[in-house]
Amino acid sequence: MLDNPIYKELGVVPVIHAAGTKTTHGGARSHPEVFKAMELASRSFVSIEELNRKVGEYIARITGAEAGMVTSGAASGVVLSMAACMTGTDIRKIRQLPNSAGMKDELIVQKIHVGSYCRMYTFTGAKLIEVGNINDCLVDELEGAITENTAAINYLLGPRISRSGLSLKKVVDIAHKHNIPVIVDAAAMLPPKTNLRRYIDEGADLVTISGGKMIHGPQGAGLLFGRRDLIDAAFANASPNHAIGRPHKVSREEIVGLYVALKLFMESDEAAMFLRYREKLNVVYKYLADIEALNLEVIHDQINYNVPVLAIRFNENWKGPNPADLPKVLLQGSPRIFMQYFKELDHLVVNSVSLQEGEAELVGQMLKNLFIGYQETKVKEAQSEITA
Repeated sequence: MLDNPIYKELGVVPVIHAAGTKTTHGGARSHPEVFKAMELASRSFVSIEELNRKVGEYIARITGAEAGMVTSGAASGVVLSMAACMTGTDIRKIRQLPNSAGMKDELIVQKIHVGSYCRMYTFTGAKLIEVGNINDCLVDELEGAITENTAAINYLLGPRISRSGLSLKKVVDIAHKHNIPVIVDAAAMLPPKTNLRRYIDEGADLVTISGGKMIHGPQGAGLLFGRRDLIDAAFANASPNHAIGRPHKVSREEIVGLYVALKLFMESDEAAMFLRYREKLNVVYKYLADIEALNLEVIHDQINYNVPVLAIRFNENWKGPNPADLPKVLLQGSPRIFMQYFKELDHLVVNSVSLQEGEAELVGQMLKNLFIGYQETKVKEAQSEITA
């Protein structure tokens, strides 16, 4: 909805979200049923922890975990999972964070998994112990990093995250041999919905997943699930308690909203969902198919993209600016279009997950006009040089 009165009142210009579920521009759209449930939840007051534990029972049931909880996004799950491994339910340690003196405070992570999200584990006062190199990791490197100060081992899963290191199963085997928990950050690893159970089945002790992406729950909600003792410790570190997670407040409306979104997600037809996304991509594809400077491909490989996307590559006939600059250009247009360019894959991406009714046509028209405009401008410039 581009003509939104509340944003007009505030002087904020809406965008067409063609970048999937990217948080910077609002994530995904929630189902109407989610908002209805949130409004209903707002009418009564309840114990936040009691409510969260009840929804946590449902999360545990669908994930195969011993227990679960709703967090303030997957990022909150990252912080709370580390805090849980450091403090357990010891109130003295809980109140002490982020001062980690006297407690196990090292998190081992493969270097290929280190990034901006990984740094959030250190918000607890934890120290990252990086192992391996940027290409891989050896068993001896991981096992050799384990000390009496090791609180947990991290494992990151996500689109475009290297799979060249040690597998989750291998990491779990090593960690559990030393009685060390494994924390899995799988924030963006849905679909398929089978991933909700996969990492627990593979032995992970704690798993965090976003609730505001493909689950289509409230944008600020996430899931944390795993061993009961560690979930109890996460609760002890979380809001409304005065602990490291106190700023990670989750409202009763968000908890209920995520619960309803999860039920809808579990009942959804993934094949039909993928078909809807492809149909929108095909609309954009048809607008661009005849432009010689472009190579187009619909990709759904479960490694780089867990939903179908349209990859736009620019060949030797391209006369426009550096493709990496095009997302900025698109955000300056009218209407504004939010898209991503992935340098490592060398293509611009149309992700149709968050496209609303009629927006695929707008994206196709805007991209076609923009791309052809660059080509025609260069032709005119060349003609001017010849006649000068």
